[in-house]
Amino acid sequence: MEYITELIEKNIFCGTAVLDPRCKFLMLIFIGLASYFINGDLTGILLMAVLGIFISGGNGMKWAIKMMAVYLLISFLNTLLRYVAIHGLSVIMSVFGVTVLKIIPIVMAGRWILRTTCMDDLMVSLERAKMPQSVTIPMVVMFRYIPTLGIEYRMIRNTMQIRGICDTFWKKLLHPLTTIEYILIPLLMRCLKVTDELAASGTTRGLERVNKRYALHVVHFGMKEYAVMAGTVLFLGGMVFLDQTSIGTISLWR
Repeated sequence: MEYITELIEKNIFCGTAVLDPRCKFLMLIFIGLASYFINGDLTGILLMAVLGIFISGGNGMKWAIKMMAVYLLISFLNTLLRYVAIHGLSVIMSVFGVTVLKIIPIVMAGRWILRTTCMDDLMVSLERAKMPQSVTIPMVVMFRYIPTLGIEYRMIRNTMQIRGICDTFWKKLLHPLTTIEYILIPLLMRCLKVTDELAASGTTRGLERVNKRYALHVVHFGMKEYAVMAGTVLFLGGMVFLDQTSIGTISLWR
């Protein structure tokens, strides 16, 4: 009995990762809105730096460092394209680069949320937020499906390596039809099967039950979550305001 109690009370997450799932999703929405309105180099990097520090305090240091490096690289290349005049291509690549820069903070926070949120905690938090089952069940299935998709992709790549089929970035770029044949079609077939498996798993685990749910961990939107949300709103609002001033026009890659 003591061993079972120890397993229940044990939590592999720490710091900011133990925040209520509702708090994390609200943060993700506000980060997406702020990323849409922020256009300056300095304000964008400052947003990524503060978000990286926040994620690093909750089991996400490696992921934060990786995404920060990707953001700096794309920001540099996007600025470099302004000084390279290639008719038609420069405009397309510049628009693509700006779009990627706005998506990176959302991806950074979203994947961290996926890795640090348990399914039962998510279900209980959505139930306490008075969300209907027509919204709760698809969200939970999608939440569980995204990591499964990554696992299936890695299994397909391992199978290709066993058969001696090379899978590199340049080969995907130069041979798109081969990529569709070897990767996308098997992935789509696996997705169909995984969808049925997840639906059956959810039914056997009582995903559609209407009674009150409970989680192994404490799910509570308390003072800590309110403080984090207040700090998030103030910081993101300050970033949007600074981006409209002369600070937002500063270019770091001259």
